[in-house]
Amino acid sequence: MTRTGTLSTAWILPGVGLGFLLGVYLPWDSDILSSATWVLLGVMVFLVVSGLPLLSMGRAIAKPKVLAALFALNLLVVPLIAFVLSRVLWQVPALQVGLLLVLLAPGVALSLTTVTQAGGDVESVLGAKPLLLAGQLVVVPLYAVWLSGGVLSFSDLPSTFVVIATVIVGPAILAVALQGGARASAALSRMRIGLTRATVPVIALAVAAVLWMRVPDHVSELELLYRVMPLFFAFLVLLAPLGLLAGILAGLNPPEKRAIMIVGAGRGGVIMLPIALALDPDIWGLVPLVVITQLSLEIVGLMVYRSIVPEIVPSYAR
Repeated sequence: MTRTGTLSTAWILPGVGLGFLLGVYLPWDSDILSSATWVLLGVMVFLVVSGLPLLSMGRAIAKPKVLAALFALNLLVVPLIAFVLSRVLWQVPALQVGLLLVLLAPGVALSLTTVTQAGGDVESVLGAKPLLLAGQLVVVPLYAVWLSGGVLSFSDLPSTFVVIATVIVGPAILAVALQGGARASAALSRMRIGLTRATVPVIALAVAAVLWMRVPDHVSELELLYRVMPLFFAFLVLLAPLGLLAGILAGLNPPEKRAIMIVGAGRGGVIMLPIALALDPDIWGLVPLVVITQLSLEIVGLMVYRSIVPEIVPSYAR
């Protein structure tokens, strides 16, 4: 079993394909679809957050060098790269804002599986995930407003507050309660393990539902998504050496370097998707599609990382 479930994260991709096909060929403008989408997003966040060590912050403190490298990447290096890449999209504000939101958000879910498969020290980064999750809810929207140069303004954010509270914070509180109960109850512990196995299928269903709901209004603009693909690939290419450099400067051992390289490249599209969907659809309707595009390419990119990271950082490296 992986930390994101027994299924490979690649199984999210069929959900992406299904959502696009339904949106293009079988559009359904329905309150039922909208309500079901938000429920799926809430369940998705609950399952993802349930897999994080929310009650074990001490793990992060016990690895201060890893924590410093992670925060340096996410607060200094990634924002600079995201800003440069976003300038390419200045003519299409929705693409620019979508790119900023998803690249600025630290990954909290999908990259952990790849860390394990690549022989990285998953425990060294696992404890920092709750901190990154909490930070992205506050820092990412503010960073996006700042780095967008006024394209996204603070007046666009109030629509996201209710979603953050109900679809992200609410499920996260339930996840904390479940973890607390699992410490005292073997039955709840087994339930938590069982729930994590549903994470990937639920993510796939949630992504499919978002696309089914949003694609029909943007069929004529779907070709614009091709403009963000090379930028997301460029991000993945750049983060490999920069993550390695951060690991070297922090004096990490080889398994920790592998973990930093992979987790640094992983982004928080899963958590940012509800926030992107909450933005005014008349102005920012393409933003969730940009987030899902990045999520899809990240899954493919992490498969490549799984193969190349052990070659770049062999186990005997210093």
